[in-house]
Amino acid sequence: MRSSIYITCLFLLLSCKESSTFEGDFFYLVNKEAEMPVLVRGNKNSGVFILFIHGGPGGTALQKVGLPVFNDLENSYATVFWDQRSSGSSQGNSPLSLLTLDQFIEDLDMLVDLIKSKYKNPEIFFLGHSWGGCLGTAYLTDASRQKKIKGWIEADGAHNNPKADSLSLDWVTSYARNQIAQKTDVDFWNYALSWYRKNPNFTSDQLEHYAFIEKANGYVHDPTIKRMPASFPGYSFDYIFRSPADLTMTLTNYNTVIKHFIVSDIDLTVKMKNITLPSLILWGQNDGIIPFPMAAQALNALGTISSQKSVTPLPNSGHDGFYEEPVLFAGAVRAFVEKYR
Repeated sequence: MRSSIYITCLFLLLSCKESSTFEGDFFYLVNKEAEMPVLVRGNKNSGVFILFIHGGPGGTALQKVGLPVFNDLENSYATVFWDQRSSGSSQGNSPLSLLTLDQFIEDLDMLVDLIKSKYKNPEIFFLGHSWGGCLGTAYLTDASRQKKIKGWIEADGAHNNPKADSLSLDWVTSYARNQIAQKTDVDFWNYALSWYRKNPNFTSDQLEHYAFIEKANGYVHDPTIKRMPASFPGYSFDYIFRSPADLTMTLTNYNTVIKHFIVSDIDLTVKMKNITLPSLILWGQNDGIIPFPMAAQALNALGTISSQKSVTPLPNSGHDGFYEEPVLFAGAVRAFVEKYR
């Protein structure tokens, strides 16, 4: 659920080719001492806005600008990239006491109202990934807020963290035993199994668990994609360090949020019956952090009528399907939006 190990992200970003310009409408959402950057791009005349709710907590949306999946969708719709409070390139002096689910919901609601006011009341579709799946779900469980949104897309979302952690434990320990049986990295995987025995009540907030999932290709299923810069946007040095998508700020914010905003005990399953919007569930079948069975759990928990909710598996993806299968991902989103716009 937390974003991938940031050292890996830094390598990926610095290995990429020159960036395109940082285009779009850029502004800040300001609330309770937080200054949260927002970028709106794409076809703003379409009347449809896809609001991307990034993962983490403490992740970033701005550093996903230019991904092939979003470039594709921006031909048809507007996309909204928002770095949440104390996340990504957000600034200000937001106190640690405001790192709460309720506060993130309030910020998101302000952004929805701002987008509707600024762009003549467009139809808004939420796209929540990982922790963004938790935040989007929590937002939509309130009937008055739900009326503002046209459709809900959950991608490998963290709507039930205790269950996801349990499945993730099973996933990585099964992988470890298989590797040991094949005599592959035996010492490492024995160490991993030993760590889990010593930490039986681990949560997904512990970075050791992330390291094991990373090693097992549970974030990015195809390890070769990590060496394929063409799969990622072309970041220049200026884009990473001097544009609104500031990597230094992103790393600083992430280190703060991961220590002070613990979300591993959040389970929204019971409240999900209040969500009756058309819903699309996109899930990597090789996700090691929030494993694929959670897609069916989300489908069954939603109050949406069966004809208006569905699961689209991403067969060659780990946790980040928009990286690994952008054509399938964008196609599923476009078909969903066109059906319910």
